[in-house]
This record gives sequence, C-alpha cells and structure tokens, in this order.
Amino acid sequence: MDDGASPTTHPAMDGALRSAISQAIVRIHAEHYGKGATQAKTYVWDNLVVTVLRDVLTVAERTLVDLNRPETVRDVRTTFQHEMSATFRGAVEHLTGRSVHSFMSQVDPVNGVGVEVFVLDPANGPAPAA
Repeated sequence: MDDGASPTTHPAMDGALRSAISQAIVRIHAEHYGKGATQAKTYVWDNLVVTVLRDVLTVAERTLVDLNRPETVRDVRTTFQHEMSATFRGAVEHLTGRSVHSFMSQVDPVNGVGVEVFVLDPANGPAPAA
C-alpha cells in the first residue's frame, strides 16, 4: 500500500495532516503544561505552518493575568517554548517529512490564545545560505 510518501516525496499538506499537526501540538502542551488547548487549527502556506491554539492558559496563568501580570505568563511561556523547541520541531518534522528551518511561539495571555509557527525547509532540501 502506497502512503504517498517516499524518500523523494512528502505527505500532502491536506486536512488530515493539518489535523495531525494540531493534535500533536495540543498533546505536547497537555503533557508538559498539564493542560492543552480546547481548540486548535493548523494553517499551511508553502513552507509555513501555523497552529493557532485557543484557551491555552492554565489556572495559575489565568490567575496571574487576573492579577495584572500577563508579562509573567508570556515570559514563562517563552522560556518553556525555547526549552521544548526540539520536541515541537520533531513532531512537525515527523508528520511532514520535512525539516523545520525555524520555530517561533507566542502567547496572548489576556485572550488565552497561542500560536506555534514553523518555517519548513523547501520540499526539495534545505534553503541555500543567504
């Protein structure tokens, strides 16, 4: 049975793959924060993969926001994402069959929304050096 992927081709960036990426990102959050997003949607454009997560904050983080400390939530999340970068990259690389060139993450603590952004190397190999 041919799954559409081989050493020279990559899985199609279809709805099933986007859903799998969303699920993987939510699972990583749940495993390491103790809470995953209640909604997640992944968008793909060319070499760009963006997962938007809603309702991402833990009870402690919501408490900090209520105490007017959203910057503390952002700082902790930024540190977490930096330390977990290899895990996030690995999940996307495994699912897409492509290397992640760059990974960025951000959270809007006031609205409880987060984004995970992955820039993939081109499908035919790494981008040339600038």
